[in-house]
Amino acid sequence: MPVPPAAAPGSAWQQLAQARTVHALCQAWLAVLCGELTQAQAGVVLLADAEGAFAPAGAWPPGRALNALSDVARQAMTSRAVAVQRGEEGALRCAYPLLGGDGALVGAVVIDLGSAADAAALAACRQWLHWGAAWLLDLANQQVLQAQARRLEHTGFVLDLVLGTLGAPGFREATLALVNRVAERLACHQVLLALDDGHRLRIQAVSHAATFDERSSRFHLAVEAMSEAADQRQRTQRPAPVAAEAAVADLALRRYAEATGSAALLAQPLEQPGRVAGVLLLERDQPFQPDELMLLEALGLALATTLAQRRRADEGLATHARRSLRTQAMRLVDSSHPGLKLAAGASALLLLVLALVPAPFRIAAPATVEGTVQRAAVAPFDGFVREAPGRAGDSVRAGQVLAVLEDQELRLERVRYEAELELAQRKESEAMSAGKRVEQRLAAAQANQARAQLGLVMEKLARVAITAPVDGVVVKGDLSQQLGSPVQQGQVLFEVAAGGGWRVVLKVDERDVAHVQPGQAGELVLSSLPDRAWPFRVQRVTPVSVAEEGRNTFRVEAALGDDAPALSPNMQGVAKVSVGRAGLLWVWTRPVLDWLRLAWWKALP
Repeated sequence: MPVPPAAAPGSAWQQLAQARTVHALCQAWLAVLCGELTQAQAGVVLLADAEGAFAPAGAWPPGRALNALSDVARQAMTSRAVAVQRGEEGALRCAYPLLGGDGALVGAVVIDLGSAADAAALAACRQWLHWGAAWLLDLANQQVLQAQARRLEHTGFVLDLVLGTLGAPGFREATLALVNRVAERLACHQVLLALDDGHRLRIQAVSHAATFDERSSRFHLAVEAMSEAADQRQRTQRPAPVAAEAAVADLALRRYAEATGSAALLAQPLEQPGRVAGVLLLERDQPFQPDELMLLEALGLALATTLAQRRRADEGLATHARRSLRTQAMRLVDSSHPGLKLAAGASALLLLVLALVPAPFRIAAPATVEGTVQRAAVAPFDGFVREAPGRAGDSVRAGQVLAVLEDQELRLERVRYEAELELAQRKESEAMSAGKRVEQRLAAAQANQARAQLGLVMEKLARVAITAPVDGVVVKGDLSQQLGSPVQQGQVLFEVAAGGGWRVVLKVDERDVAHVQPGQAGELVLSSLPDRAWPFRVQRVTPVSVAEEGRNTFRVEAALGDDAPALSPNMQGVAKVSVGRAGLLWVWTRPVLDWLRLAWWKALP
């Protein structure tokens, strides 16, 4: 491999060693290479720019047109291998692709060796290109490292700014710290932050200022300039890049620049998915550089969501509700979320159908089956239970013994009163024979008293056995576990339902009883027979309420139809009374509406 000579003052080698820019390095490197290749007629170095396009970074000799080298350069970059081509005039051209460590194409070097070049000249050219490519690859690697370092620095600043915004004690403090940090980082003499409040942009913070008057003409112009960028959803700046002059409208930004005298202005939108949440307006004396524009673009993507979360964390319940409703309303009218609009339209149509289409209106209530005729068997006198053969559920005949009370005391009383009656009658006979009329009348009165007491005892003895009053089923009463226990006169011991028919007793809530009238039809579903509904008709509404389980209910009696099943007393179920027709929406929401009306009435002064 050839050894480079010592660098002489002003030589290409010295220029290569002192190069500080990419263009200067490529120009000096190409001059060194072509100087070593004595047959070289021209050369060009192609490098990828920031947008990925390949452009000349150095040419030799300077000022010469190099269009003839484009074909061989394109061939080398396409095949990613050394390409050799002879032109129409016989010139030999060699193109060497520059491949990075990851195999990515970073550029190419093309040398025109002229028409007199031979194979030896071509071999020397390839050797020098292979040796010299390390300089350019190192340059490309340095550019990649510098770009990565800048991105890492930008990422660190953005992350630090986001964490500082989230960790601030309040939203105002967070926005003020944000604009001050941005102003310090980008050397701006003023940074303004405006956020969308749902109707327009409002300035939230101004750097280096604790307070500001949003009504001033300057801030009014600033809001117009920021709104201009937000409406276009892209950055506007003065002085504007040449490529963006025709594409971006910056009339409001120019008016603000004229009013404030700022040399460099930039409005950066803060974007969320589908909307612009705010805008940063930066003012300084020097134009913004591409590296700074990349940082601002990263801030525009990161700060929108961060500020939105910080503002939501500090807003009150009413503000949060208004914002949520406004957001949902906007989703219904904008061009996004077609599924939400379809669901909202279907829901509205369903509500309209439910509100307008009439449906049966029925009152539901728990129901119990009772006998049409029920008789009670009560205790005839105070006593104690001796026997209790009857119990609830038994089918009985009229006169069948259900229970027997103790009669030992009654028998003793019968003996006593019989003796007293006999004694009184004897005294009455003796007084009559002796002619003692006063004693006779007194003895007669004692005999009548004993006779009455004896009749009462005999009557009780005749009622010691408690019998079924009618043929039917015992629906209540079981004294088999209470033998020997006392009973009181008039106490209901058994209830017997006559077997002639059944009725349904509904417990209708007081909120619904006004809709129930005698003669209305309904259906009963029993817990034991849930697969079928049995028709009935309301017969009577009791006008007295009963408090049960924390609510007031009215007793409503109804008669079952002739096709009622074989029932048993006290069977439970749910009954529904048909009281008319109404919209389903009103039927379903009626309890809530009634509760709201009552609550509103209670709340009124």
